[in-house]
Amino acid sequence: MKICGIVKVKNEAHILSATLDSWATACTGGIFVYCDACDDRGATASIAKTHPAVREVITSTLMDPDRERAEWWTRQLILRSALRFCQEKDWIVYFDGDEILEEFDPASLQDCEMVALESYDTYITPEDRDVSHWNFSQREWVSQEFQFSPYFYSCRVPLDFYKPDQRNIDLPPGSRYKLAGKVRHWGKGLSVALWEKKCQYYSQTFGPKYAEKWQSRIGQAVKEDYKSDFGLPLVKWTDVKAGTVPKVCRNGMPLIR
Repeated sequence: MKICGIVKVKNEAHILSATLDSWATACTGGIFVYCDACDDRGATASIAKTHPAVREVITSTLMDPDRERAEWWTRQLILRSALRFCQEKDWIVYFDGDEILEEFDPASLQDCEMVALESYDTYITPEDRDVSHWNFSQREWVSQEFQFSPYFYSCRVPLDFYKPDQRNIDLPPGSRYKLAGKVRHWGKGLSVALWEKKCQYYSQTFGPKYAEKWQSRIGQAVKEDYKSDFGLPLVKWTDVKAGTVPKVCRNGMPLIR
């Protein structure tokens, strides 16, 4: 059995090495990368191409104006490429470029078709507001709440992306799943500058789906009250890993951007 990783990235040179390093041990079949219209002078693609765990890098200069279509189309493309090298006994894991694997036991892949991991958001706080995205790992505060998000999928079942803005693969009725491991999601905790770019992208470029929500988040990168976007107190990541803080599960919700 082998595990093939797939990831879609866009201008993520500041974090991609750390992301790939974290998933490399799990991805025994290598990692397949799709660079979606990166315009950072080849920095993101160069990191992907030179990483020892990466098996293939596909790059495109097309910025599809229909971003909901682009989300599933590009993921489907890199998925189909990886599946060429997979057999029924193998697994696919999809992760985003700003998601770092913190804890995972391959034994959890036994007797199931999908494994979901605990996903925690990282936040910017007053004490680290001036830390740049090149030094993102210095941030300590994360959400107390997490969500169980699907990551690992068995090649025994049909695997496809086909719906607008699709991030999670639909499984056939009766599929078995397990809950195991931890991921630290950095999308909200890279830097103030990247937060503002993210707000601009989702409020002005992506389309109407998230526009209102992200428009309201402009200027809100720093959590002055040390509370998450869902109103719960932030906690130290070291305490989450040590199991010394209460865990609040947002299970059943879709992946929140």
